[in-house]
Amino acid sequence: MKQTLRILVVAFLVSAVWSQTTGKISGTVTGDDGTPLVGANVVVLGTGSGASSNADGQFQIINVPAGSYTVKASYIGYTSQEVTGVRVISGLSTPVDLSLSTSTIEGDVVQVTAEKPLIQVDETSSVNVVTGDQLENMPIRTLDGVLATMPGVVVQNGDVHIRGGRDNEVAYYLNGASTTNLGNRENLVYVPQEAVEELQVQVGGYDAEVSGANSGVVKRSLKTGTDTFSGSFSLQTDGSGAGESALLGDGYSYGHQTVLASVSGPIMPGLKFFAALEQSKEEDPYVKVANAFNFSGQMDEQPANASYIDMFDLSWQDGYTPGSDDEFTNLTGTVTYDAGPLRATLGMVNNSSTNNYGGGILSQLRWGGATIGALDADGLLVDSTGALTNPYTVPARYAYQEAGSNLITGELTYALSSNTILRAAVSNYSESRETKDSWFGSDWEKWHDSTEVANYLNFPAINDSTPAWSPFKSRFSEKSSYMVNGMSFSRPGTRPASYSKSAYSKTGFSASVQHVLGAHDIKAGFDYNQHTMRSYSASPTVMKYALDSETALNLYGHNGYGSFDDIPAYEWRTYIDGYGYDHAGNEIDDRKFYIGEVPGVANNDTTYLDGSKTPTEMGFFIQDKMEFDDLVVNVGVRIDQLDPSETAPERASELYFYNVSKFVDPATWKEVEPYTEIQPRIGVSFPFTDRTNVYGYYGQFSQLVDLNSMYFTAMDYRNQMNTGGYYYITPVGFGLEPVRTTQYEIGFKQAISNDAALKATWFYKNQKGLIQADRVDEYEGMLDGAYNYVRNGDFATTKGLELSLGLRRTNGLAVDMNYTISQAEGTGSGRSSYLAALDRQSEPPLMINPLDFNQAHSGSVNLDYRVSGTNSLLDGLGSNLLFTFNSGHAFTYVYRPIGGQVSAFDAGVDYMLDTRSRQALEPIGSSTTPWVYNLDLKMDKRFDVGGYGVTVFARVNNLLDRRNSLNVYQATGSSSDDGFIGNAVYSESFINLYGQDPDGDGVTDYEEMYRAINIDNDESYRTQVGGRLVSAPRQVFLGFSVDF
Repeated sequence: MKQTLRILVVAFLVSAVWSQTTGKISGTVTGDDGTPLVGANVVVLGTGSGASSNADGQFQIINVPAGSYTVKASYIGYTSQEVTGVRVISGLSTPVDLSLSTSTIEGDVVQVTAEKPLIQVDETSSVNVVTGDQLENMPIRTLDGVLATMPGVVVQNGDVHIRGGRDNEVAYYLNGASTTNLGNRENLVYVPQEAVEELQVQVGGYDAEVSGANSGVVKRSLKTGTDTFSGSFSLQTDGSGAGESALLGDGYSYGHQTVLASVSGPIMPGLKFFAALEQSKEEDPYVKVANAFNFSGQMDEQPANASYIDMFDLSWQDGYTPGSDDEFTNLTGTVTYDAGPLRATLGMVNNSSTNNYGGGILSQLRWGGATIGALDADGLLVDSTGALTNPYTVPARYAYQEAGSNLITGELTYALSSNTILRAAVSNYSESRETKDSWFGSDWEKWHDSTEVANYLNFPAINDSTPAWSPFKSRFSEKSSYMVNGMSFSRPGTRPASYSKSAYSKTGFSASVQHVLGAHDIKAGFDYNQHTMRSYSASPTVMKYALDSETALNLYGHNGYGSFDDIPAYEWRTYIDGYGYDHAGNEIDDRKFYIGEVPGVANNDTTYLDGSKTPTEMGFFIQDKMEFDDLVVNVGVRIDQLDPSETAPERASELYFYNVSKFVDPATWKEVEPYTEIQPRIGVSFPFTDRTNVYGYYGQFSQLVDLNSMYFTAMDYRNQMNTGGYYYITPVGFGLEPVRTTQYEIGFKQAISNDAALKATWFYKNQKGLIQADRVDEYEGMLDGAYNYVRNGDFATTKGLELSLGLRRTNGLAVDMNYTISQAEGTGSGRSSYLAALDRQSEPPLMINPLDFNQAHSGSVNLDYRVSGTNSLLDGLGSNLLFTFNSGHAFTYVYRPIGGQVSAFDAGVDYMLDTRSRQALEPIGSSTTPWVYNLDLKMDKRFDVGGYGVTVFARVNNLLDRRNSLNVYQATGSSSDDGFIGNAVYSESFINLYGQDPDGDGVTDYEEMYRAINIDNDESYRTQVGGRLVSAPRQVFLGFSVDF
């Protein structure tokens, strides 16, 4: 009893959501005549783990980290046996049976190679595992790309959906620590494939240890040190630079290059390390079809710019979508100490990146730089030869984001005995992001100041009476954008963005105890996660209030205060926003008030900025996995306390505001109480034989909503709830409850030969409390107008069948085939699905329809072939062919009205953004985009050169260069026809207004420019709607690696 209490006390002293990263090795030790050997010594070489066989010759070694090992069994009077290539999977048991022969020679060892089990008999829910070796062999390098090959997983427009769930329902873990961003529920931490020992995806349910996921769990385990020193260096590139010819074939390079080095080995007995450094660059991260155009000698047609007309060129090149340039550095490492009963593992991942985002074609002159022809002293733009009389070459100006993050994980396990393990773990993650200007860096006060811009450009004046060219018309006022054929193009040298920065940190603790007693594997634990989130934005235009009073009054008609620090809150509040920072960008933890007088107003102004957001997650779990000969039962319960750390009004219709600022009075909002969620889970497996298995699972899951749905600034609430008059595509939210899911599955696994197995799984999932938009149209308190907000309300159901066929490596060939047929339906596909109907005062949806991300059919075929042992030049040759397909996703044909608030540039897509006036032409989700097929290939050849291994390889994405339609224009159902420029009903008014035909070819300049920009290069869809219309073209990488 005392020992039990001691175990529980230790387990609960330390508390972060922490997921299991270890598995178990179990089996029997017998003599060559089948007699059980009692007391045989079984060890996992290179670790401190081991066990002795019992009276039946059986043994269990628990707490073995995921990876590949050699297991050795020895017994006096018998030849020892070593089984190499024993793959341990997190949370599961790996069977290893050893048969020893009698021997009179001490030290005799027989080596055999383990075979991958055809069927994992102790699985009680669907688990998909990809090893580090498999990851390195695949032709794709992104986590989302690998996930998309798995049954039940849909990756659409960069979002991961598992078994019909929304994109914010997946939990991510690395080395057991949660890496899920609670703001958007996305993965926080990138790790290169070469540093991953195991990728595990749970789609059908998960143990009680896991929380924070309604649809699926993605776990990654880092590699650990090796017993001897080893290392590698690799380089791969797709060519010499973006827009240049591809290395192979007739495509293009996109300027992608990756360099990676790794090293591993022992530091001292029992202490090993692993480290990897990756640097990558992508000059064109979009990787899309680009078609050249050139509109030279364009004149600014903007009436507001009549007194300073400029001339410029607009051009695009084949095979290159400029405007972005990404650089990335990753450092990943682990240190492991393993000595007997004590094992400690320290992990570290550091990421830093620079992402340049100049924008699309409309801002090309700014982010690309341009030579501008300005009027000379005689009022001329060109001379008699057509040359510019007064040219100015303006350097590129663009915004870029610098981001840095660091994750540290630590895990300590102690074996009280061979069947009792104590675990304690800690993790800390920190992240910062900052948007900067390529001319002035983070000194944002200069970004919108014409004096600072003029000093940077240092252009000479034309003469004493005519100043140099400038993008400004006064100190803090930029000239209007250029206009050509009705389209607005940003001037070179103008401000590319507002300043912003953010910070995210999380600290986690966990502890658990594991005790194996006969057939029972009992675990109990406690976990805790504390998050801190901050956000800040500032429009540099606010600096006009830092002018002296006389200058400000003369130029802008408002007061000036001499410095930024002296600007009062009632002036800066429309320019500066955020939470967790004061108005100057200094971190604050609590709400900060700014109270002051306003000239001519009786009441004081009350403005405030909220403190940091600090949500917490805390949970307890207990589970018992009972493994009998013909029955495995995994039963557990998890209790989570989820605290969003937020306030909310008692009723959405009753609000109170400050008189002058119109900010919500925070004293009238109450703290949201933490939510307590009880989640039972049970899985059952019936291993009728080692070749046949039936399993079933039932589980309940809860998670906080993506907190971006309820973390809004004080200004957001003011603008949407009080001032009104605008349409917001991201309505405010508050007091949102967790989303709750109930899931069932039944599976069948059957070995169909000595090397192949079939798996079939039927699943059903029901979800309640998903976020949907609603409207407040009854007013209480000081509320005097309607506003939109989001609340819990949507529900969804998904059912489907998953089929998998696996062939373990036979004659060099390994095969994995997956196919999923599913039906995902619900009342809404996302938080804004119902938003457009609110303005028409429609009732909330009650009928379920196909969800936007529903893919009825999807699958993959992965063929991996390796040549070895032939004693020929073919040894070391390998190839991996990956075929993926899906039947497209649901969409709805719509009717869009003629006219409206559309521009000459986005007239073909505006209705897909502002959905208020469009109308559905069919039941929601009735149509489907075309089928998608893709083939990727990797080929490699290894050579042994002077003690080094040299591998050369080629990797080809989209081998057949297919143009798959990934999305469509909802008015036409096509990815190539937006239904605007070719339909006179919609385009005639624009052509009449902006169209000219100076070359007499019967096609106006507006039509030519619109087609070149928006049809041939789909710029309006890419920059306004987002996502891809058409899949990425073929991309060819060549590379080499050297290892020792």
